[in-house]
Amino acid sequence: MPRLLKILKSQFKELSLSEFIGLLSRSLYYCDPILIYLRDIINNTENNKQELDGFIIEKGEISDLEKMKEHLNPLPWEFQCHQFDNVKDFFIARNNGGIQHISWIYYHNNHNRILSLGEKEAEVKFCLTLPAARGLGVYPKVINSIAQFLYQKGVNRIFMCVHEENQPSIRGIEKAGFHRVGKINVSKLLGFQVSKRFDTSEV
Repeated sequence: MPRLLKILKSQFKELSLSEFIGLLSRSLYYCDPILIYLRDIINNTENNKQELDGFIIEKGEISDLEKMKEHLNPLPWEFQCHQFDNVKDFFIARNNGGIQHISWIYYHNNHNRILSLGEKEAEVKFCLTLPAARGLGVYPKVINSIAQFLYQKGVNRIFMCVHEENQPSIRGIEKAGFHRVGKINVSKLLGFQVSKRFDTSEV
């Protein structure tokens, strides 16, 4: 509940009344079919820096997100996960227009609402590509950069969760070398997950 309230509070002044009501109604209860994807990086041999014409892909800093408030109004909640979940690691893709993509990294000791992770596992989640950069191949490049970063930290497996109807995200995830390992129906009531978490040790 505290997380839900923080998100709603952060968006209250930024969204129109109808947009805010829509966000509120989706937050009260939903049940969605979610696909689980896995990439094994135990034998990761990719050491090359991920590059994309016109973009810089790098690990982000909180100061980068503070600057976003000056250029993006409203600021999507995906740019504020450090405030909601106390997470610290994220990657960004930027061009001359500023940050165009963000992906967050959640570890086994972070609050995971869908997965139950092991100590050497991580989940990439709350990814967002702004409209101007969609369809340019940013998403899989960022994920590959994250895989290299996590491999150096001793992480063996990376998971990602995606709504089964989100075909653009599915294509990006699969292009980054992930394969589907499961499907669950995720139910939340007032921000709390009431459905059983997916246990990654069973994969």
